[in-house]
Amino acid sequence: MKMPGARATLMFTLTLLVAILAWWSVLLHRLAEESYTVSVGIHGEAAEATRRLERRKSMIAGESATMLVATLVLLALGWRSGRVEARQAERLKVLLAASTHELKTPIAGVRALLESLRSGVLPPEAAGPHLDSGLAACDRLQHLTESMLVRQAVLAGESPSETRTVEEWLSPVLTRRALLHQPPQVEASFGAAGARRVSLPGEAVRVVLDNLLDNSAKYAPGLPVRLTCALEGQTVRVDVVDDGAGFPSADAERLFEPWERGRRTGTPGGTGLGLYLARSILREAGGDLRALSRGPGRGATFTLILPTTEAA
Repeated sequence: MKMPGARATLMFTLTLLVAILAWWSVLLHRLAEESYTVSVGIHGEAAEATRRLERRKSMIAGESATMLVATLVLLALGWRSGRVEARQAERLKVLLAASTHELKTPIAGVRALLESLRSGVLPPEAAGPHLDSGLAACDRLQHLTESMLVRQAVLAGESPSETRTVEEWLSPVLTRRALLHQPPQVEASFGAAGARRVSLPGEAVRVVLDNLLDNSAKYAPGLPVRLTCALEGQTVRVDVVDDGAGFPSADAERLFEPWERGRRTGTPGGTGLGLYLARSILREAGGDLRALSRGPGRGATFTLILPTTEAA
């Protein structure tokens, strides 16, 4: 992120400090030379006065250099701290803007349903499908809120890391979804990579995997999803593969932008906030999230990159 105002302020401050240090050094040199002249005039010991002068000049040069280095270090630390705070503020701004946009639709839907039930416009006997829609909207709100909270906890370092095998991280999520009959049906194959140990914030994997499986349920409705694990250097690669709508390969990175979504024909709309949050959580935890598709109608692959705690 560019901050021309902060950069100009830094350069001005640095120039001013260098000028002050230079003036201070010159002033002390002059005082030392004047002291040398006075000492020679009074005591007539030129050799001893010369030695004292050289020692004073060396001390002045050393002190000046030390102050300059200390000043530069402090400025660098201040600059770095300012950039970190600016990045955090920008992230929060994007998250708040995107989440506000994303929350409007389900909140409006739930409110309209409740108002209809209260006013009697919607008879109780006809409320079934509408209640299902309202519950789905509430689930969407809950999932989005959880994703946001986990992301913020990871960013703030408030979510302690836990070390488990990849299979121990992933299996409970798949089991819970199966018990709740949440689509899609997942065919999981962990292999040797599933035994690798990974250290991650407690809720990170659940939130990320839920986002990816919800995404597959939306864009590959009724189709099974394949989950496979493989070693990739010092990381474990987890592929979540569906045979759904897919997307143009050029849209792979756009899927992770909070204001963008893939150009998928005939699919539900959305801001793509779930994928944005999922990638953000993984990257803050030392991993990554990637997307790949051979084109529209040819399925999609989302890949979790998880850093292992063991040598390959």
